[in-house]
Amino acid sequence: MNWYHILLGLVIFGLLFLVFMVISAARVRVHKKDLYFTGKGIASSDDSSSKATASSSSDCVPNSPCITIGFFSDTHGFGCLKSPGWIASQFLDNHCDIVLFGGDCVHKRTVRKSDLRMLTEVSSALKARRIELLSVYGNHDWQLTPEDYEKMGTTLLLDTWKEISFSGLKMAICGISDSERGERPWGQIPEDFAAYDGFRLLLVHNPDFIYTLPDLSKEKDAKRPFDYMLAGHLHGGQVHLPGNLEFIFFREDRIAREESILGGTFEHRGYRGFISRGAGNGFLPIRFMARPEIHILRFHL
Repeated sequence: MNWYHILLGLVIFGLLFLVFMVISAARVRVHKKDLYFTGKGIASSDDSSSKATASSSSDCVPNSPCITIGFFSDTHGFGCLKSPGWIASQFLDNHCDIVLFGGDCVHKRTVRKSDLRMLTEVSSALKARRIELLSVYGNHDWQLTPEDYEKMGTTLLLDTWKEISFSGLKMAICGISDSERGERPWGQIPEDFAAYDGFRLLLVHNPDFIYTLPDLSKEKDAKRPFDYMLAGHLHGGQVHLPGNLEFIFFREDRIAREESILGGTFEHRGYRGFISRGAGNGFLPIRFMARPEIHILRFHL
């Protein structure tokens, strides 16, 4: 074997690996999760597992009333390899009461029609079934205006909140503006939302928002401004490397760099939430060890 054959083998391996990563980027999974909120804490279980976490499994009552929330983020225009129709159908087939978008519908800083197509078509399909779509800004979305979101058929929560009610249950949902890593100030949690007498769900793009809040990890009984947070932004690393090297060398996100929290449920600094790995892809439509996903979250209150 000579150097030519070695080089040829490496090129073939590289091409096959690239194809594998593109295929991985197209394999968007539908992740279903039950979240049980009790006076004792929060318990959660995936459909693939009956084991609950963060609270006793006896707190989880099967078939109890719930609000079903569809959640997706980080579509990045043509960076999402699933069609808007496919994504909308998952939310419809799973009987979502409301759908939330966690930011970054734009792929690059120059807005293209493909960036707006996803939310426009998803919203249209949901509206036909009288299901509302709420959104927040991502760090790529700041050239869009609230009017742009209105044209796409979604309501932009810009440091604002609204109360929803389904199945005899109520909750307040608040959307917070993204900072784009300090170039703009973070949004602020409205005082009347923090004082809401009921379940408070916070929707943000970047989970690093919790670093703008007091560290309450040692103050169990302290009053918190929200009960649970939904976020995106991290992509699970997108191309996930050993030791989280993609965040150490290429990204500045603290919760990933310092705590190795890349996706899923988390508890940090006294706050609890869930981070999506995103439905789309940023710089290239490739994924490795970070499968794209959308979510069906059932909140049992």
